[in-house]
Amino acid sequence: MYKKGFTIIEVVVVFLLILGVTFLTLPKNLETTKKAKLISQWSRKYADIQYVFSVMKAQKDSELREKINGTKNHNDKEEIFLETVKPYLRITTGIKIPYTQRYMNDIEVTATGKYYFNKFYNTALNEIVGLKLINADCEGEQVCAIMAFDINGSSPPNTWGYDIFGINILRQNIVPFGSGINHDELKDDCSKIGSGVYCSYYYLMGGRFD
Repeated sequence: MYKKGFTIIEVVVVFLLILGVTFLTLPKNLETTKKAKLISQWSRKYADIQYVFSVMKAQKDSELREKINGTKNHNDKEEIFLETVKPYLRITTGIKIPYTQRYMNDIEVTATGKYYFNKFYNTALNEIVGLKLINADCEGEQVCAIMAFDINGSSPPNTWGYDIFGINILRQNIVPFGSGINHDELKDDCSKIGSGVYCSYYYLMGGRFD
């Protein structure tokens, strides 16, 4: 003989099981959603940056080169470059709060690292931008400068590949960090055992986060 319906105890047990599974999976689902949102933001940001630099090149290229050639001090050259890009990237002021960056493998970015920036700046969109001049006399495919974009500002995690992405600025165009690197190396770097720097390109080419 079959019983009709469920007892209160059976209903409570099922409810508790569902609740337990929900609590176990909720943090992961929220983290996945957050990552997806940040990746989407970076994709839009990179498209904006491409446009900005194409406009800046058309309007300021010869003027910028003349100003940079007019000074020999590297710091002065970097300041000239920064002042040129400021209005285009809506950079407002230097940040006045403690701010450090980490790689995806949880190692802190130190002053000896290639992707270390001495100064960071706020933008009108509440982002944090870092700029470093590499070679003021760059030509062809040589890197002139690099930039980092923390697309959610000072909010955590302040980590490469999560909310920080970057670009190489060349003489004629810009490319995301990782451009030209093979897929396997991109995937390894864009993981918890890597730096996360190459995520800047890996995500733009459709790479998936772990």
